[in-house]
Amino acid sequence: MLRKITLIESDYYLSYLNINAHNYSSSNFCDGKFLSFMKENFNITKLPYGIKLVDLIISGAKTDELFVKLPVEYFNKWKNYPVLGFNEEDSNSETTSNAKFFNLKMLPIESSNLNDFLHPYDTVLKTPFLNRYKSEHPFALEVKEHANGRKFRPYESYLAYWRSYVIFETVQNCKFIDRYLDSERGIAFFKKTFFCLNEFWVKNYSDTFNRIALYKSFMTRIRLANNTECFTGGEISEFILSHCKSSILDLQSDMTLLLKIHSTWKRKYNTSTITSYVQAIELLKKDIYYLFEWLCYTGMSETEVIEKWSYSENDREMREWSELKGVLDFEELKFSSSFIKYVPHYSKSLEHQIPSCRYTQIYDYLKSFGSFSPWIRGFYDLHKSINNKTHIQLIQSRVIDNLLLISIRTEIVIREIFSSISNEPSPDDLRTIFLGLPKFIQDDISASVFNRISDNANWKLTKLNERSEDIFSKLSSCNTGKNWSNEQKYFFEQIFKFITSRNYFAHHYYKDEELNDQVNSLARDVLVSCLNSLLYISALATQVIAWRKK
Repeated sequence: MLRKITLIESDYYLSYLNINAHNYSSSNFCDGKFLSFMKENFNITKLPYGIKLVDLIISGAKTDELFVKLPVEYFNKWKNYPVLGFNEEDSNSETTSNAKFFNLKMLPIESSNLNDFLHPYDTVLKTPFLNRYKSEHPFALEVKEHANGRKFRPYESYLAYWRSYVIFETVQNCKFIDRYLDSERGIAFFKKTFFCLNEFWVKNYSDTFNRIALYKSFMTRIRLANNTECFTGGEISEFILSHCKSSILDLQSDMTLLLKIHSTWKRKYNTSTITSYVQAIELLKKDIYYLFEWLCYTGMSETEVIEKWSYSENDREMREWSELKGVLDFEELKFSSSFIKYVPHYSKSLEHQIPSCRYTQIYDYLKSFGSFSPWIRGFYDLHKSINNKTHIQLIQSRVIDNLLLISIRTEIVIREIFSSISNEPSPDDLRTIFLGLPKFIQDDISASVFNRISDNANWKLTKLNERSEDIFSKLSSCNTGKNWSNEQKYFFEQIFKFITSRNYFAHHYYKDEELNDQVNSLARDVLVSCLNSLLYISALATQVIAWRKK
């Protein structure tokens, strides 16, 4: 399924977002990469009563992923503190040489070793930085003074991106608290709320989101790398699962959990005035997409993943989790459902020839051809356009754009169908294709229709050389079979109209205004003729395939 995910380098750090705990004079609730993440995704830069994140972190248990105590000497030798910059004279100091990695800058890399795409704190910097400076939370933070008069705290704290959800939920639960509680009671209430939520998230969600943080960061580095090496999705999945000691069953449990959270937040958004949940839901959707992708890399097909988290037809009650197809909302799923649902309405005349139960089979068959993708997009957009119920529309109609696309693509799909059943390249001349179809379809009823439509005299009548006001007026002049059934007459008419429409869009424009009117019968005739021609030939082709398998 088609997807486009914007990749940003800041996602390299999703497992270790620093808060600039050393910055004593910050006006925000924190700084560093975690503040940037909070600002971008939740527009949160301050907490009620001026509460600082570092104070919340050291006051509670399991409130960050990594806490380090850095050498005071490092800050004292940092000449232009707090402006970031490396002092060359400090490079050989045994005490401070690796402290500079506290605010890591990761660059795109080229490597054939998957291990190199993990966060450096978990690989090359684990011993020289993480193990060397890692510390328990102090009871109180030391405050030092730099030679330039600036105060600093020789610490840094790192949070995984999912901690932003904890902050977000705490803020939502304490909305406008500073309007009705004084500072002492308000701060106490905010801290209690934060610690309760943090404990809940750590206990129930941390394993899931740490896996997702690892995967998202890893895939971002792989995709933004200056890399000539190619890794398969299966290789990447196996490597990451091994690294975090997890299995596909863990990922499946993770998906259920994320969809439960999505359902809860969606319900809160729909039943309250808290619009901020839109931002949280959007970020969660990104998590769910990456987990969907990961599950596909483990060997599950996209369809299997979608169906596993879909409601059963017999159980229409709202589940405690959201349906995956409703969350990710892949357009391909809409294409499929719109084809199966609406095509029978446009093609009611075919209900005896093509039972509704066959439309799924025909769609799957057509979907196998690359040229069908623009066709179904055009059909989907056209259906939406002509069924637009808004009272005021200030955009230009796209009816003719989609009709042009559908008519031209109908020809191209028919060419692909011909090639697939004949195992021959498609001839340049469309008429030659219709002449050749009876050889492979071997159905007397349809063969007669194809032979007549490709008859030289009949074919010339589709050319519109006379620019007829009624572009289908020459239909009545066609030479058709004397003893034809109504079915044969109908399909001849539909194919004739399709070919005429194709010729109109390829060579003319004099009926464009009429064709662009969604309530005009001409536009409907063009659409139905293209649709019915494609359905008719597809149904015959799938029969040929079935016969060959016997």
